[in-house]
Amino acid sequence: MTIFVVFTVMSAVFLVIGLATMRLLKMHQLQAKRIHDLQNQITALCSGAAGTDERIHKFEQTLSKIRDHQRSLDLSANHQPGYDHAIRLAKKGADIQQLINNCNLSDEEAHLITTLHGQRSVH
Repeated sequence: MTIFVVFTVMSAVFLVIGLATMRLLKMHQLQAKRIHDLQNQITALCSGAAGTDERIHKFEQTLSKIRDHQRSLDLSANHQPGYDHAIRLAKKGADIQQLINNCNLSDEEAHLITTLHGQRSVH
């Protein structure tokens, strides 16, 4: 009977150890699958971030080109109204000194505008 009790107790212990081992193995498999899924998600996020960085860099380059182009347009637009006003004044008979003073032109610019657009004296 002692052997039977020992055998029963040992069987129960082995059964408990076996069940605990199976449970731990199942938890390990679930955790391994979860880790694998998380690694895949991190990989996807990193790939997306790399693509986003490239797009942001391209947008910054495009923005820089647009700003440079806008500056050049602004500079040419700022000078153009002075020239238009100087041409109108020259056509009305303004002299070189008036063009320099009123339109912020250099001496050479005022001479050129007077030569091209000034009133010509008729002999």
